[in-house]
Amino acid sequence: MGMSGLFLALTFLLLATTRLPVKACSCGPRHPQEDFCGSDVVVTAKFLSVPQLNHTLHHLQYKIKVIKKFKGFDDVGGITLVPKFLTTPAEESLCGYQHKALSKNQEYLIAARLLAGQLYVTTCSFVRPWSSLSPAQQLGFNQTYATGCGCQVQHCLSVPCNVESDTSCLWTDSLISSAGEGSQSLHMACLPSKSDFCSWKSLSTEAPQLTI
Repeated sequence: MGMSGLFLALTFLLLATTRLPVKACSCGPRHPQEDFCGSDVVVTAKFLSVPQLNHTLHHLQYKIKVIKKFKGFDDVGGITLVPKFLTTPAEESLCGYQHKALSKNQEYLIAARLLAGQLYVTTCSFVRPWSSLSPAQQLGFNQTYATGCGCQVQHCLSVPCNVESDTSCLWTDSLISSAGEGSQSLHMACLPSKSDFCSWKSLSTEAPQLTI
């Protein structure tokens, strides 16, 4: 094999064995009610520190101060002690959450899972500034979403869409806008009626006042 042939062979081998970077973590859109109902614990909290590596768990931990408890404390099997840390995978490729805000005074809504007694989130979790939520979303997390956890938000990604059951609500935001910015996400909740049917209901536009 001549030099040109060897060069072509090595080039082909390099291309065949080179792996393009792939983002291992992929998050689909969810209605905020799904985040509330699918989480073990929902709180508002302030981030007090940069992440510290827990070598035992190989996770990062943020020190937090819980301000308001919405879910997971009064339930049977819920936690009894107010958590002081938020845990996440150490690597972003494993869906590790990266908190980029610098202010310790900003309050965040955190919808987390409970893992070995620790609040656990990933980059797919609902972690957003409380002030960035619409008044209806604030009311939902504070009061209303909990009453709709027996209903199902049914994703409609392309037409036609058919309601699968009496307890389903068609979520059509993604057909007309970014899924997180549509009217159903910002202003509505899927709630049961007296006849056990579930349907979209508009939430009050008055933001609830948080009480500590």
